[in-house]
Amino acid sequence: MKNSSDQKTTFIHFRFVIALVLSLSVMALDVRSKFLTDFRFYVESALYPILVFADSPHTVGRLVSSQFKSHSDLIEENERLSTENFMQRADILKLRSLELENQALRQLLNSPVRGDAKKLFAEVIDVDSDPYLHRVLVNRGSKEHVFEGMPVITDKGLVGQVMSVNHTYSRVLLLTDPNCSVPLVDERSSVRAIATGSGSHNEILINNVPRSADVKEGDLLFTSGIGGIYPKGYPVAIVTSVGISESQPFAAIKAKPLVDTDKMRYVLMFWPSEETLAEDDFASKAKQLTDNKKIIHQERVKKLIETLSVHPKKSADKNSNQKENAEVKTVEGSND
Repeated sequence: MKNSSDQKTTFIHFRFVIALVLSLSVMALDVRSKFLTDFRFYVESALYPILVFADSPHTVGRLVSSQFKSHSDLIEENERLSTENFMQRADILKLRSLELENQALRQLLNSPVRGDAKKLFAEVIDVDSDPYLHRVLVNRGSKEHVFEGMPVITDKGLVGQVMSVNHTYSRVLLLTDPNCSVPLVDERSSVRAIATGSGSHNEILINNVPRSADVKEGDLLFTSGIGGIYPKGYPVAIVTSVGISESQPFAAIKAKPLVDTDKMRYVLMFWPSEETLAEDDFASKAKQLTDNKKIIHQERVKKLIETLSVHPKKSADKNSNQKENAEVKTVEGSND
């Protein structure tokens, strides 16, 4: 019994050695001569259905898991969008109430109600190759009634203004260009300033702001509307640094534009509405009335001065007349 078990063990070891030698030989022969490539191709082709069937449980499990995960993601995204939609509708209601309040206040002040400006959609078709000039071309021109000085914005904030117009395209001067200046106002402190392009795509300079001005990092800057080129209330930039030096009368303020001009593809161009023009007329008329009041007030002061200067003369004449009458009476009494 012991000899037979030893013989079986030896035979098994012998077969293992033979199989190992044959495997190594076939592998070496395949690497050197590639003669088994076709044979392996046919074998793999024949066994492919079996491999697919063997791997089917794992594939089905992965597919079911991804479906459940996608369904969960869709539910979560749907809830998030529903919440955002609800919040936006609430904001719209709030804006509507603010518009009604603004309209009522303007009616009380006898000021025209400001309406929505007419907008024109445009696409950026080219960028100026000069690195020192920040200008782009858009596919709107004079045939769409585009004019020089027309403000240009995106959904994030101010971009710049139209500097030249052709029949089919226009050139836009970006606010980061050194030749561009924009009147601004600080949303928090209402400090007015003028921003100038620094030549960098992500920085503008706020010039001539006194050191004592209340401007801090993180303040949001809006267009002030001064000058009449840019309408009032459009976001422009966020203050990034405020440098104060005792040797300088003004603060060194830098801001980052809200619009990334390197990545923008579409812009909006718009021009003043009839209500805005009417408001400008109203402002000019109000100024004219104020000037007239000043003129009237000056005339009243002048008349008052003339009146005061005339009264002493009249009183002196009256006194002289009284003296003459007294002398005449004295002479007549002496004659009698």
